[in-house]
Amino acid sequence: MKLGTPRKEVIMFLTFILLTFLSVSMVRAAPDPAIRDWMGDAYADNDGDGIHNESADPSAGQVGEPSKGIANNRLFAKIKNLGTTAANNVTVKFAYAPFGVSWAWNDYSDFKLIATVTGVNLGPAGSADAEKLLEVQWDLSNLSENNGGAWGGYTVGDFDHFCVWVKIEYPGDSNTGNNDGRDNFTNINTVFGKSYKLKFLVSNPGKEVSNSELIITGLPENWKFKLEGIDNHKRFVLKPREFRLVTLTFIPTMQPNAVLPIKKDLNIALKLNDKVIAGGISFTVTADKEKASYFPPAGGILSPYITGTFDQRAGAKTILQVINPTAKNLRVMVAFFDDNEKPLKCIHDKLSPNDLLEIDVRKADLPAKLGVVKIVSLNEKEDIPETGLVGYQRHFFSRMGVTETILQSIPGEILNDDLKYIWKICK
Repeated sequence: MKLGTPRKEVIMFLTFILLTFLSVSMVRAAPDPAIRDWMGDAYADNDGDGIHNESADPSAGQVGEPSKGIANNRLFAKIKNLGTTAANNVTVKFAYAPFGVSWAWNDYSDFKLIATVTGVNLGPAGSADAEKLLEVQWDLSNLSENNGGAWGGYTVGDFDHFCVWVKIEYPGDSNTGNNDGRDNFTNINTVFGKSYKLKFLVSNPGKEVSNSELIITGLPENWKFKLEGIDNHKRFVLKPREFRLVTLTFIPTMQPNAVLPIKKDLNIALKLNDKVIAGGISFTVTADKEKASYFPPAGGILSPYITGTFDQRAGAKTILQVINPTAKNLRVMVAFFDDNEKPLKCIHDKLSPNDLLEIDVRKADLPAKLGVVKIVSLNEKEDIPETGLVGYQRHFFSRMGVTETILQSIPGEILNDDLKYIWKICK
C-alpha cells in the first residue's frame, strides 16, 4: 500500500462518522415542541398573581387553584420548542381526572378533556417565540360530572384535588418523548392539631379479584391518620374493574422543640396480589403553627380577622359588638392601636357557639382618642386563627348622633403577615 492511500476500513469509518454527524444535525435541526413532565409547567392561577396556590379544603372555607364549583378556573401550560427550526400549527390538549392510585397515569382515556388549543406557532430554540404560555378556561362547575363513568361512577363533587395532563400533538415532531406534561394539584398547607381530609380513588384494573394493600410512607409516626372506604389498609379486597373512594384523614402533631414549618412528602402506593402497581400518588404537606389555612376567600362573610376603628374625641364613644355565628367555641383577641400604628392594649375573651361579645371602648382605658381595633378569633385550645367572626361598631357623637357600620372582614392571607404585630401585644 502506498503512503497516503486510505484503506477500505478507514473510508468506511469516515463515512460512518459523516453519516452520524449528518443524522445528529438533522435531528437537532428538526422541530421539537415539548413540555416538562412533573415540573410545574402545568398550573392553575385564578387570582392572576402568577403563583399557583394549591387546592384547598372547601369544607374549611378555603378557595384553591383550581376550585370546584366554578366555571372560570384559569389553567396554564408552558410549551417550548427545543429544535432549531420552527414548529408551526402545534396542537395542545388539556385534560384532568380526580386524584387516584393505580389508574389515572396509566391511560390518557381516564382523563376528561378540558380544552384543545390549535395553531400554536413556536419559533426556533433560543428565539423570542420559542416558548409560549397557553391559557384555557377550566370548567369545574358541574359537580355531577363523571366523565361518562370512567371514574368508577364517582363525580367531580366527590373530590377536592385533581390531576392534569397536558399533551402535545405535532406530526413533524423529532422527539415525542417530551410531549406529556403531568402534574398533581395536591400540595397541602395545614396546621398542627387540625385534621385534614384527602379523597382519592383506588382501583383494580385487572380481570381477577385482588388482595390489596395501601402502602403509606413519609407520614411521621406521631401524625395520626385513618382511612375511610376500606376496613384495613394493609389488607382489603378489590373486585375486577372495581373503583373505591378512599378518604385519608391525618392530624399533624407538633413535637417539643420542633423546627417550624415542618414539610413532609407523603407517598401512597397500591399493591395488588403482592405486586406494587405503577401510578402511586405523592403530595407534600406543610404544617406551621402560625400559618393557619382555614380562611375564607377574599370578600367572604366569615373571617378569623375583622377590623374597625374607635373614636373618643370630644366626648364620643365607640361600642363594638362581636358575634360568633358558628357552632364551635372560640377565643378572641381584641387588639387596639392608635392612629399612628402604636400598639395600645389587648383584651382576651371567649365566645361560645352563637355568642355575642360587647365592648365599650371607654372601659378599656386606652391612652389614645382615635385608633384602630383588630379582632382575631382563635381555636379553643391552640393559638391558631380560626374562621368564625362577624361584627358591628357603633360611634356615639354628641352632635351627630349615632353611626353604625360593620367590622370589616379581612382575608386570612393578610392576617398571616399582620398577626406578628398583633402577637406583640396579645401574647
